[in-house]
Amino acid sequence: MNINRFYIAGKIFFLSALFLSANFVFSQKYHFDSYSVKEGLAQSSVYSIQQDKNGFVWMGTASGLSKFNGKDFINYTTENGLAEGAVKSIYIDQSEHIWIGHVDGGISRIVDGKIELVLSMSADITSFEEDAVGNLWVSSFKGGVIKITNPYTLSKDSLKFKQYKGQEGLSDVVFQVYKLIDNTICFVTDVGVKYYNIEKEEFLKFQIEDMPSYFQIICMFESKEGNLWFGSYNGGAYEYSKKESKLKIYDVRDGLAHNWITSFYQDAKNNIWIGTWGGGITKVNPNKSLFSISNENGILDSKIRCLNGDREGNLLIGTKENGLLIFKGEQFLSFGEKEGLLNNQVWAILTDEKNQNWIGTNKGVTVINEFNVIKNYNEENGLAFEEVRYIKEDKTGNIWIGTWGGGVMQYNSNSDRFDMSYRINSFMLQPLITALEVDKSNNLWVGTTDGLVYYEINNQLSNRLTQDNGLAGNDITAIYCDSKNKIWVGARGKGISTIDGVDIQKLDLNIKISPTSIIEDQKGNIWIGTEGKGVIVYNGKKVIAKYGSKDGLLSDYISLLNIDNEGAIWIGTNKGLNKFNPVDQKFYSYNQKMGYVGIESKNNATYKDKDGSLWFGTIKGVVKLNTNKLHDNKLEPLTQITRFRVNLEDRPLIDGTELNYREKSIVFDYGSICLTNPNQVYYQVMLEGADEDWRPLTKQTIETYSPLPPGKYKFKVKASNNNGVWNSEPETFSFKITPPIWQRTWFIIICILLITIIVFSFVKYREKQLIKEKQILEEKVIERTEEVVQKSAEIAQKNKDIIDSITYAKRIQDAILPSNDMFTKELPQTFVLFDPKDIVSGDFYWLATKDSKSLFAAVDCTGHGVPGAFMSIVGYNLLDKIVGEYGITEPAEILNELNKGVEETLRKGVDSHHIKDGMDIALCTFDNQTGILEFSGAYNPLYIISKNNLTTDKGEAIGYNMVDENGLMLFEVKADRFPIGSYSESNKKYNNNSFKLSKGDTLYLFSDGYADQFGGPNGKKFRYKQFKQLLLSINSKPMDEQKEILIDAMSEWKGKMEQVDDIIVIGTKL
Repeated sequence: MNINRFYIAGKIFFLSALFLSANFVFSQKYHFDSYSVKEGLAQSSVYSIQQDKNGFVWMGTASGLSKFNGKDFINYTTENGLAEGAVKSIYIDQSEHIWIGHVDGGISRIVDGKIELVLSMSADITSFEEDAVGNLWVSSFKGGVIKITNPYTLSKDSLKFKQYKGQEGLSDVVFQVYKLIDNTICFVTDVGVKYYNIEKEEFLKFQIEDMPSYFQIICMFESKEGNLWFGSYNGGAYEYSKKESKLKIYDVRDGLAHNWITSFYQDAKNNIWIGTWGGGITKVNPNKSLFSISNENGILDSKIRCLNGDREGNLLIGTKENGLLIFKGEQFLSFGEKEGLLNNQVWAILTDEKNQNWIGTNKGVTVINEFNVIKNYNEENGLAFEEVRYIKEDKTGNIWIGTWGGGVMQYNSNSDRFDMSYRINSFMLQPLITALEVDKSNNLWVGTTDGLVYYEINNQLSNRLTQDNGLAGNDITAIYCDSKNKIWVGARGKGISTIDGVDIQKLDLNIKISPTSIIEDQKGNIWIGTEGKGVIVYNGKKVIAKYGSKDGLLSDYISLLNIDNEGAIWIGTNKGLNKFNPVDQKFYSYNQKMGYVGIESKNNATYKDKDGSLWFGTIKGVVKLNTNKLHDNKLEPLTQITRFRVNLEDRPLIDGTELNYREKSIVFDYGSICLTNPNQVYYQVMLEGADEDWRPLTKQTIETYSPLPPGKYKFKVKASNNNGVWNSEPETFSFKITPPIWQRTWFIIICILLITIIVFSFVKYREKQLIKEKQILEEKVIERTEEVVQKSAEIAQKNKDIIDSITYAKRIQDAILPSNDMFTKELPQTFVLFDPKDIVSGDFYWLATKDSKSLFAAVDCTGHGVPGAFMSIVGYNLLDKIVGEYGITEPAEILNELNKGVEETLRKGVDSHHIKDGMDIALCTFDNQTGILEFSGAYNPLYIISKNNLTTDKGEAIGYNMVDENGLMLFEVKADRFPIGSYSESNKKYNNNSFKLSKGDTLYLFSDGYADQFGGPNGKKFRYKQFKQLLLSINSKPMDEQKEILIDAMSEWKGKMEQVDDIIVIGTKL
């Protein structure tokens, strides 16, 4: 006895000391989804909750009825047909009719989507229940009970009502009507619990031995095991076991949240949930232990009006002031600054050998002992640097802390102080810790921004490793020790290195990555989290898998990795938490809706404790995952097509609907209800008849098809829930767009027959007409043929006369042009190649003598044929006149006078803007005594081929244009770039060029006809370059032979192509 006293006293002293030295007792919070007015609920006070067969949640509120699909609310009021007053109770009968009880006594119901008022009475409707024979019992406050016969009828006029009150042996005040498993109808009244005896048609007292009578019973419930639960007003909850005939009382002394009981609910795991007024909720598990959630550990409103569950296993809670709360299980617990942490930014987590939880934040370290007592460390009580990034425990129980700015510290448990680790920090260029790990040999590995520090804890020896030692990079981002004591080191932008003893290797992953976290799975594969590249799985030899957002990850930015006792890989990202299940090879998502309230995970801020629970550091504190309480939603989602619009007008959803061809713009609304995580519902749709395959995954709940041609269509939609479970069978809706009358088969057949008859009749008619017209035509043909023959003879005669005239003109032109004898007399070694395109030519050559000078020219008049011939006569006469009468021999002055003469000749009394005729010319004067050659040209140049360098008469050298392999040079003397006859301004004068030539030099004058002729294999022009090369190649030949070569070359080049212009080439050798 004394020993016990001393033990108890010592324990009290120890706990008191802990409380005195600590800040306060630690509490954890559970997550509840909250939906109130802000989210669209009609009003924040929820009296009743029911879920229909399609998954919609119906809620009775102080402002009417609300329908919820997991995301959006539809609210109904008196404007939609509801009775007056708040909706206090909701019931869905076997025919899926929804019955609605109001505070002010009205009863409404919804049948086939239409709301109707069924009954009005001056009492609050508290509950509904169906009996075994199909009657609907309605309880009320101060109105007793109403029995509705034939409640499934579609016509409310067929409903029959019977009221039972106190005078019928019941009571005026009935809190609840409830049907037991044996179909007994019970009534919770202000005078106790009664039941209805069908045989005697009377209400009898429900007798339970030892039932307290001093507390008012206000609700009841029967569990699946057949136990009866009764809720009282401030008297707690009573459980009666019919098998054992024993009554058990639960109140706040046993852990009940509050003694005022409002509602009961039993979940799929046979836990009994109890709603209280003022204390929150209590769970009584099958072994009869109690667990309560109040304001202190997560529930937003402690005044509970009603409880129910959804098909996914979530607990639906109606509250007094905070609307609908959804409790999705006990798997996630969270705590932050409000619960005692120094800061919400949690970077490091550790559970040490004393079962203390260490939590590193931006403002220091929080330690939570096994009694949930918190102690905080910051600069005020011995922590030199508050920005903690990593916390590790070595094999001897030492706590090592990596900081951002203070290097590494070691916790001294004897002095309760943090000492700087100088043996480690002295090896750092910057005290910025980016990774921390303890290997199986009790060595500490420290990652920094400038290398890796290795510290032998037992020997107190340190060393520093960098790229020079073989690491992939110096900016270390992750360190991990695997089961074989191999160290895996990640470097920013450089990938992974491994350290096995003294051997350092760089891994070739065929991808540039910045590793953030590393973990080993149960098969020995290494999982590597990256910045922006998702997760990479490496089997020791090669990459065997890559996972990203396209595979189900919430993000490609990976913050942390961990593995649970079942072998599942947990992946923290900047957008929530993922689990990879190696059994089904699927990713599961957990975000704020699921209880992972921190959303954004911190780098490597994770730990698995001795119980197998996983801890995660986030930007909103710590989240603890109880993996043994994890609830996966494996139910197929309920998917509905909710709306059908044609040309933007609503149509009823009647399968097989027929539309006309003008109704071709179709819009479908659809949805699937997943209260567990509505943001993770995905859809695929397909319109058979328009889509060849399912459309890509989407979160949108509307699909438009426009325009659709006539045909048969079936719209199909399927959905997946938060765990990736899809509908086994899609929801479908069939419709048909009928073609217009002119596209229908019968109409087409009639039209074809009609057209055939019309065509046949027309053909026969036309056949007769054509025979008649043929006879008339034959007569006319004979007549017209005679006229054509006569006209043809006349045209032939006129054509002959014209040709004869042109031929005569050619004789005149030939007579004007100098003969070969004249040329050979003045210039013995000369040839003239003259080849008109037509009978008469627009090109001509000219020769004259004056004193000791010989003048000759090659002229190209505008056009060819007759117009060109006229111009040639004008030009020829003017040249004779200028030299013969005026005595001008300088070529430039001759051209100036020629230009003037052509202008005067062609434009007498004519608007000069309408006359564009003129000529191109190359003109030379050769002094036979001095050997001086003068040249002037209008567009047409002069070619001189010589073995000697060409100089002007003043001795100035002139560069050659082309040279052959024998040193023979071709000099091109440029002409002025304006033609004869186009300019009369005084400032436009032709230039004179003078040269001293040598014996054997050859001159070539020509028009553009030769170089511009089309031909060759590609039908292109002959070009001046090829012309020059040809002249160089034949220069050594006699002049007559040169002429023949030029003629043959042009004939071969031209082939069968038409000559495009007159050709003239004059060659003379001095």
